[in-house]
Amino acid sequence: MTDISSSAANLVANASTLDGETPADAVPTLPVADAVIDGESPALPRRRRSLALRFGVSFVLGVLLVGSIGAGVLYAWELNYAGRVLPGVRVGSTELGGLTRAQAEAQIANAYGSLASGQITLTGPDGQKATISYADIGRGPDTWALGDAALGAGRRGEPLADLIAAPRAAIHGVTLDAAVAYDHDKLAAAVEAFAKTIDHSPASASVSVGHDGLFSESPAKGGRVVDKAALLTALDKQIGALGTPPSITVTVPVVSVAPPVDTTSAEAATAAANRMAADMAVVRGLDSWTIARTSLAPLISFSTAEAGGLTPVFDESGLDPILASLAQGVNQTEQDAGLALVSGHVIATGTSREGRTLDAAGTKAAIISEIAARQAGAAASPVPAAVTAVVDPKLTTAAATAFAPNMKLISSFKVYYFVIVNNHWGGNIEAPATKINGTVVPAGETFDFWKAVGDLRKLPGEGPGNAIEGGKITVTGAFGGGICTTSTTLFNAAFHAGMVPIARQNHNEFINRYPPGLDATVWIIGKTQQTMSFKNDTEFPILITRTITKAGSRRWLTFNIWSVPNGRTAKVTDLVIQPGPPAIDTVVNDPTKPVGYRFRNNSPVDGAKVWVTVTIYDHGKVHWTKRYYSKYPAVNGVVVVGTKT
Repeated sequence: MTDISSSAANLVANASTLDGETPADAVPTLPVADAVIDGESPALPRRRRSLALRFGVSFVLGVLLVGSIGAGVLYAWELNYAGRVLPGVRVGSTELGGLTRAQAEAQIANAYGSLASGQITLTGPDGQKATISYADIGRGPDTWALGDAALGAGRRGEPLADLIAAPRAAIHGVTLDAAVAYDHDKLAAAVEAFAKTIDHSPASASVSVGHDGLFSESPAKGGRVVDKAALLTALDKQIGALGTPPSITVTVPVVSVAPPVDTTSAEAATAAANRMAADMAVVRGLDSWTIARTSLAPLISFSTAEAGGLTPVFDESGLDPILASLAQGVNQTEQDAGLALVSGHVIATGTSREGRTLDAAGTKAAIISEIAARQAGAAASPVPAAVTAVVDPKLTTAAATAFAPNMKLISSFKVYYFVIVNNHWGGNIEAPATKINGTVVPAGETFDFWKAVGDLRKLPGEGPGNAIEGGKITVTGAFGGGICTTSTTLFNAAFHAGMVPIARQNHNEFINRYPPGLDATVWIIGKTQQTMSFKNDTEFPILITRTITKAGSRRWLTFNIWSVPNGRTAKVTDLVIQPGPPAIDTVVNDPTKPVGYRFRNNSPVDGAKVWVTVTIYDHGKVHWTKRYYSKYPAVNGVVVVGTKT
């Protein structure tokens, strides 16, 4: 048997005893010399290998045992702090170790409750002030975020890592910085409310028109608005800081807002509008009409450009009623100057004028062009009236004034008549002659009897007179009967003055008061008429005058022709009169007249055929000639006898 030495046994005993116990995995350490067995040869290499193996196994087992014990201890420690803040964790100087989340948040809120005490004072540009308390915006510690941070301190979320990190945090400690929280929306709402007391919108300059048609401007006013973004940024920086004092004052930043339309633009628009609306003269020769400012101003409005400027805008359609009113003044019929005989001398009278009609479209275009020029800065200019259907006067004032002093009596012709019932007591001769008196026939124009006389029924003194029909004379059978004395007298006066005859017709009776074959009847039956006319183809106007004189039982009608001596003469030649059918005298019984009544209605007049030549000379040369042929029927005499008993 092999015996272990006492010294070895003691070492083992000493190494194995730990607090009176013998570890199960203790390995005795023996001296090398004592390991030799008496009487046997030592096997040294094998013995040493066995000891090393035992030692290694024992060491590993020991380490594992110690680690298991440590891990168990740490695990038990970690379980003890589950849901709690690890020891050594603090926020600022506030210890939170071992507290639950709710306890930690309450501890933080208690420690930093002073963050809710204080206020912000906002000052505006005009001295406005507003106070926002810290409490109103919920300022205080960010307990939720700090609670999360405290619970997370020393923990990494991995079991093995947490076994190492947790004790380290407990040994060394973890200090968290305090964080400030507040309700940003409430702060923004408070800023918005204060901004409304400061903000005001800009007011554009404007232009208005008064009752007098003058435009004036109202100046612009600038606006302002609080720069809320900049203000909130500044407030966030101060309120979010832990060391912000209990009371802070912040000047509100304000941004100026320019008006869309500035005063300068309105002043320019006002000046342009006043130029556009100024009284406008519309002219035609010496005639002028004014479109008043008060009529033009209502047609001007203003538009705002994208850049903000005001521009006058003219309503062209508004000119239409103005042009309609203007036309009443522009439109007129042609009017000749007049001539009159005064104290034996011809003088010019009246004022000539052209006939015209306003061209509304052309005048409108001219007005619009003038308005545009004024708007561009041009001074006011007269606008020419556009007209159509222009008729120049046949005798201008200038021509009448020039001719009148040189006008002389160049022709005169007279015919007598009786004042009897047949010619309405002379009225049917004298009334139309009076209407013709003073008539001017300009050079190149034609005289027409009916155009000159007009409606007989409107002439004072006209009435029923005789008519020659079918070889019979009715005493009062025609209104205006007897008027042919007027037309015949003027016809002869005219061609003797060198006027060229145009229309002429003989009567149905050979009347010996008239030049043979040179009578000129006129009549109107329904829409058919016979007129007497002649043309003044000289270069001078003529003036026709009449005189009526009495000579016993007769009256004489004289027509005089006045003109600048024109070098014309007239001759009547080659007169031939041949007897026509003879007339008879007849008696007509009138049962409405009493017995004994006897009245000569007319005497019998034989018929006749007459040829006569009229020649007009111009400065000795034949200018016009015509041979007239007139056939007169017989007109039986009539004696009216009363038969009423």
